[in-house]
Amino acid sequence: MEHPRKLPRALVLALALAFLFETWIWDRVVAFAVRVARLVNWAAIRAALMRVVDRLPVWVALLMFGIPFVVAETGAAVCVFVAATGHILTGSVGYVIVKIFGFALVVPIFDLTRHKLLTLRWFAYLYGKMLVFHEFAQRLVAPYRQVARRLIHDLAVRVRALWARRTAGANEEAG
Repeated sequence: MEHPRKLPRALVLALALAFLFETWIWDRVVAFAVRVARLVNWAAIRAALMRVVDRLPVWVALLMFGIPFVVAETGAAVCVFVAATGHILTGSVGYVIVKIFGFALVVPIFDLTRHKLLTLRWFAYLYGKMLVFHEFAQRLVAPYRQVARRLIHDLAVRVRALWARRTAGANEEAG
């Protein structure tokens, strides 16, 4: 019996980084949406929308979330293909636009429909697997993240020291 081939560690790491980057953006969009929501009475609007979603059949909630999700992910894949075929600027700009659309639309819709979607056993199963993969990706990337943070910190210390020396020198020349 032949064993399935394992993915190379570098590929798994790249996929984990891409996944974490997307979830990092997702978290930032949610935080931004919370700040925007403070400008309007989002709690009341959300409660009203949740009451509407609660009255809908689960398949409508699935369509509400699924259609924008599929459009955003398909659009992102098309943009990656466009960039890979030599149209880097067009593909990159398209990718950013599609991701902004996806995050601006999919995030609030998922927030409104999550409780309804989780009543679907297959969706709850996939969502649970996604959470497990997120935890795995976090653990996989953690050592690299620590090294990157240390390098960024060291660079910041050096830049501050250089800046302090230059401003001190400029102050002595002026004085």
